[in-house]
Formats: sequence, C-alpha cells, structure tokens
Amino acid sequence: MKALAILTLAALTGVASAASILSPGDPIAGGQLNGGTFNLGAEGCCGSPVNQWPGGEPPGDLINGSIGGGGEKYLNFGKTNTGIVVTPSAGAGLPSVVTSMELWVADDANERDPASYQLFGSNAAINLGADIALSDFALISEGGLALPLDRDNTNDATGFSQVVSIDNSDAYSSYMLVFPTIRNEGATNSMQLSEIQFEGTFVPEPSTTLVALLGLLPLLRRRRG
Repeated sequence: MKALAILTLAALTGVASAASILSPGDPIAGGQLNGGTFNLGAEGCCGSPVNQWPGGEPPGDLINGSIGGGGEKYLNFGKTNTGIVVTPSAGAGLPSVVTSMELWVADDANERDPASYQLFGSNAAINLGADIALSDFALISEGGLALPLDRDNTNDATGFSQVVSIDNSDAYSSYMLVFPTIRNEGATNSMQLSEIQFEGTFVPEPSTTLVALLGLLPLLRRRRG
C-alpha cells in the first residue's frame, strides 16, 4: 500500500517539461536601470541619450513573436542599462524557473546590440505603471553577450540569435532584463533587439487530489503498524 501511495505521488507531482515562458501580450514595461531604480521610459525621440523609444519600436515588440526583419524591434535611446520588466502570463500565471534565454538581433546597426545582460526575478506584486525598485528583485544571472553580426531585414526573417544557458533553480513570477553595455556605445545613439524568449519550467501548485492523498499518508502508516 505504501508503495502504491509513493507511485501515485510521483505521478501527480511529475517532472515538468521545458516550456516557453514569454508570450505576446504579456504585461511589459521598458526603461532604464539607474542605481536601485528601474525608471520607466516613454515614446519619444531622440537627441542626447534619453530613456525613450520610437512609436513603432516599443518594448512590447521584444516579445511579439516577430523576429528579425520588418523593423519589429525594441529600441531605447538611453543606450546602456536599458531593458524591460515583464510578468509572464503563460502557465496560468504560475511562477517559472528560467534555465535559458534566446536573444534575436534586430534588422540593422550591429553596434546597437547588447554586449552584456543582467537577469533578475521577483515574486513581489510588481506595478508596471510606475518606477520599479530593484530591491524587489534578486539577481538570477549575468554575463557577456556575443550576438551575431549577421542581419536579415526581410519581413519573413527567421533572424539570427544567441542562446544563453542560465544556471538557476529558483522560481519567479516577474523578471527584469537589463543590458548594462552595448557593442559600440560611441558609434550609436541607442540599444536595440528584435526578440527575446525565456525557456524553463512552470512550478505547479499542488492539485486537490495530491492534497487529499497527502492527508491519507498518516492513515496508511498506522495500518502498517
């Protein structure tokens, strides 16, 4: 009987399979990390480095599923330390464990490519309509990037990308991705990237069946005694 209970528990908990974590339409905010605060940006242009983006190249384009060509990209005139905060809606809003990240280059100007990244996670209630405190987040991973120099500006582009492995076992409900440096800051006025995707697993909540079975375990132990 005990063996049956253990097998049933294993079947109910299972081992989650890898999944794409970000989806078009996920709540997202673009901006720039300044010290301990992620300052939200806004649509605008251009001049000296400022935390703004063109109307046709907003933060949402970074997770809209359109890769490479056709101008589908997120561009920020703040250049360094720019990025996004996103709350994934896939997995019915369950927390997720990010274990890899793929980044696709935009359609032109490789000097704008991010050259490094910092990925943070949070389980706090994040308000994407106001500046966001870094203290609500924990650093998951950071490192350098070497995005492809190749470009593809056709509208049906599959794009060129880099996959980054993330050594992580912690689950979070929101993420901050920041690019501290770009490939050639002195030769450009902005940071840009076509698309990103996080891969990993969603952390399931215990099912009612599992909870009921856990409640039976003391009874099973007594019957063995």
